[in-house]
Amino acid sequence: MKRKRYVIVGAGGRATCFARALIVDYRECADLVALCDVNLLRLRGFNEYLETQIPMFTDFGEMVAKSAPTHAIICSPDYTHAAMIEQAFQHGLEAVCEKPMATDAAKVRQILALEKQYGKKVAVTFNYRYHPYSAQIKRVLQEGRLGAIRSINFEWLLDKVHGGEYFRRWHASMAHSGGLFVHKATHHFDLVNWFIGSEPASVAAFGSLNVFGAKGPFRGERCSTCRYAGGQCAWEMKIHTVPQHKRIFEKLYWEPEAGDGYVRDRCLFREEIDIYDSMNAIVSYRNGTQLSYSLTAYAPVEGYRLSMIGTEARLEASTVNANTMDAGIMQDGGTGEDMLVVTRGHTREDLAVEQIAVSRQPGAHGGGDKRMFEHLFGDNVPDPLGQAAGSSAGAMSCLIGIAANQAVAENRVVSINELFLNGAENNAWRIEK
Repeated sequence: MKRKRYVIVGAGGRATCFARALIVDYRECADLVALCDVNLLRLRGFNEYLETQIPMFTDFGEMVAKSAPTHAIICSPDYTHAAMIEQAFQHGLEAVCEKPMATDAAKVRQILALEKQYGKKVAVTFNYRYHPYSAQIKRVLQEGRLGAIRSINFEWLLDKVHGGEYFRRWHASMAHSGGLFVHKATHHFDLVNWFIGSEPASVAAFGSLNVFGAKGPFRGERCSTCRYAGGQCAWEMKIHTVPQHKRIFEKLYWEPEAGDGYVRDRCLFREEIDIYDSMNAIVSYRNGTQLSYSLTAYAPVEGYRLSMIGTEARLEASTVNANTMDAGIMQDGGTGEDMLVVTRGHTREDLAVEQIAVSRQPGAHGGGDKRMFEHLFGDNVPDPLGQAAGSSAGAMSCLIGIAANQAVAENRVVSINELFLNGAENNAWRIEK
């Protein structure tokens, strides 16, 4: 089998995970042949952080000409994904794209059209599908133990550290990220789409900015130079005090600032922030399922609560923990077991409760990254749960968030179909079964 040759586009923190996997775990079957970013200082810092000497390029075409890749891994900011996919296809490369696949409906339509035009495919990296918790839920559903799923409630909590991070970075601009309805919730919407195997039909939503942005008590330019630092501001960025995080921040953000002016520790209370920190959505599906979803970006704890009610039983999965590193799908390691709870019964007298243990796994995103890399970089890896995702899944997940943003702005229910107007071919976007 021909050896795969990868390039990484966008040398931010997430890209280091892909680079490590290729350099360490998949070096026998794949090569990481180049890095591409608009900031040469960041590229140098990326190599210094990983202690590598991967060839660096600021021009995509030059990179392709000199490194002869077969695949491009796109980790650039969300709003650039469609343009980067187009460049990859134009140069004959396959594309692996970080979630969300796109930030607006026009870019979704563009990507789907590009696939047809060039005869190429986009793989979208939904690592939450690979978490042991998610995989076990999918198995229970495949076995039909809940019957037909009709109602889902999904609450996701970001604690003040994790949630606040999105408001320091480029993600705080709706034009750059689509807001948390798109950038963050696309993970959660994809899980639901994948769990029930159906397409969303319409979305109603509410969103508001209650804590961050102009709602803050005071504001500065950045934490590192702020006059309120040192105890006056409870939201002061302190991640740089952790040695491992300090090094990645120095090499990928602090030192490369002069190259593009990107400031990584911007004030959470900037008046120009226009994304929501409090979100609720109701999604109706083509198969009759209804989803009630909420996302809060300033909770005191990190985690989620998920319940799914079918015609035969109810499933509950829940992890809420003050320690972000140990919060269910978000947990990065540890020992012990999480539990799924399945409740069956037709009357109050015949209820039966079953607990299904799910062992925790080490590694980023509960070991999800490692299993996802197996599918991305390995050869002929079995996929009985259908965890590998393509452009249809990428489209449906981000389109729920895009529809939610439109529903908030226009105070109405938005159908997914209307986002495919302007000549989009009917059914071109349906989720893979």
